[in-house]
Order: sequence, then C-alpha cells, then structure tokens
Amino acid sequence: MSGEAVERDQPALQDMDLLGRLTQFFDSLDQHVRAGQGWFIFNARGQRGARITAFILSRLAEYQLLYTYYFIPWRDFALNAYMVEVELQALAAQRQALQGRAQQEFDIATRVSRDHLARMMVSDLLIIAGIQPQHRHEVVFLDQAIERRYQQRLSTILITPAKPHELAWQIERAAPGEQFWDRLFDRMYERSLIAL
Repeated sequence: MSGEAVERDQPALQDMDLLGRLTQFFDSLDQHVRAGQGWFIFNARGQRGARITAFILSRLAEYQLLYTYYFIPWRDFALNAYMVEVELQALAAQRQALQGRAQQEFDIATRVSRDHLARMMVSDLLIIAGIQPQHRHEVVFLDQAIERRYQQRLSTILITPAKPHELAWQIERAAPGEQFWDRLFDRMYERSLIAL
C-alpha cells in the first residue's frame, strides 16, 4: 500500500482533534449534562458530518439508561417547524369548522408535533444535525427551542454543514433584520464547546 493511499484513509487532523475532544466530553458526560453544556459543530458536511453524528450517537447509546436524548436531523426539524409554526397555526383558527376526517388529521398532526416538541424541550440532550435554515419559521422554531433549553440549562449539540459566517448569512436571509443569529450564537457559545 502506498503512503498516499494510507494518507487518504486517515481522518483530517481537525477531525482527529474533534473526535478526541468529543471522547473527553462523553467520558465525563454526567458533569457536562449537569452543567447544561453541549457542542456547536460547524463545517460538518458530507462524510465528515455523517462520521461525527455516528460517533455521537454511538457514544450516547452507552448512556441510554442514564440520560434521555433526542436526535433529529434537520429535515425532520424543518418539517416539524413548518407544521407547528405555519400549518397548525393556520388550521387552529378554523378548527371548529373542521369535521370528520379533516378534524382527525388535524388532531393527529397536533399530537405528533407536540410530542416532537416535548421531546426536544425535556430531553437531557438534544442533537440537531445538518442545520441549514431556509425559511423564517425554521429559524423561529430553532430560536425557541434553543432559548427554552438555555433557560432550563439543558445540553444541546448543534451540527451544521455551514461555516459560522455561512450559517449567519442563512439565518439573516431567512429572517432579515432580526437578531436570531446573535442570540443563537451567544446562547450556544456561553454553554458549548465550539468546533470548526
């Protein structure tokens, strides 16, 4: 095997450093959960993002009887945000007029969305992977989730394929003129380890 082939199989130096830091984090998870500490991991795209997420989930499996955690990929988070912030709010005003199957579907969607929301808000650790906001309702929902978890001192791990300035731009584009990025970064920076 050539030296070049061996080098391609080795993770990047930054990845080895991050996995080492994550190992230390999970080796003392009790301390971090009690303090409400988490991670804000940027630039986790493609295979790197999948590797980081798989590592986190495999380590959390070791603690499943001690801590509750909720993992949600961004696509599911964004769908739930749409249901809660857009569809269900629009239908709530018309709920009295709904009948039969339409009312049943509304009730099911409401229960499912509330269940996801409750799990996001009460789990000892929330992991959201692949964050790429495109719409205001996604940014609002993320802001609410992070703010509630911050107030309750609950640990959160955010993983995004974007670099910090790219995520700031995505959030600003989705919700122009509002301070969502500043609040998100401040909350996460105060209680999280940062990885680029």
